[in-house]
Amino acid sequence: MTPAMLGQVVVSGILAGALYAMVALGLALIFGVMRVINFAHGDFMMLGMYTAFYLFTALG
Repeated sequence: MTPAMLGQVVVSGILAGALYAMVALGLALIFGVMRVINFAHGDFMMLGMYTAFYLFTALG
């Protein structure tokens, strides 16, 4: 494994971990305040994923 590849893997792992942390933090905040599980987080995540996919395919 080259150093450049190792750096890319480390950065990708940190970004994936940050994404999971933000989702967990949002769910924890909503559940802590309202005491109800909000399933809209999944909907907004899918909306963001489809938007990112569209932009990546449209813009190259």
